[in-house]
Amino acid sequence: MENNNRQSIWEKVEPLLLSGKQKDYLLHSRIVERAMKEIISGEGGQSDILIPAAILHDVGWSEVSPDLQLAEDEANKHRALVEHIEKAPPIIRKILSELGYDKDIIQKIIDLVIAHKFTDPKEKDKQMLIDADTLSDTYKESFYSDVKSYNSTSRKNWEFCSKNTFYTKTAREIFEKQLNERLKEIEEAESKINYSNRL
Repeated sequence: MENNNRQSIWEKVEPLLLSGKQKDYLLHSRIVERAMKEIISGEGGQSDILIPAAILHDVGWSEVSPDLQLAEDEANKHRALVEHIEKAPPIIRKILSELGYDKDIIQKIIDLVIAHKFTDPKEKDKQMLIDADTLSDTYKESFYSDVKSYNSTSRKNWEFCSKNTFYTKTAREIFEKQLNERLKEIEEAESKINYSNRL
């Protein structure tokens, strides 16, 4: 995918991602793009479809009400997730149409985005987007941003992330590396706290 097309998508999507309330969706989407590039490097795939899908996968959050985004009960959390998927296609269609994307390519990107939650796809490109989305949470910037956003601890977030599963070998390998790096950081921080408490 040409850098100027990618950059044009980012210019249109950035303000929308900044309206997300639950977490830093701009940072998250940038890390999903990074994870997708790494997965493509190991697995192959059509970057002209996969990269825009990675950038745009959470754009639907811009149309989910702030109250629903911040809901704490499970029913409304689920409703918010469903809404962010349902609201994404018209936004994606508008952005990519304005950038001159072919209708068939736009539909392929939309098909990937709407499959990134609540599905167990057999198609490799859909699996790759799910993997990139899930994997992104273990990258350092995203990991600690989520700790803050969800008012959690590093250890609890690590335990939550450690339960993730992946479709692709490349994502599993990156996941193990990232998870081990986060564990080292957590253990070092806990060691410093324990040492300070003994003084």
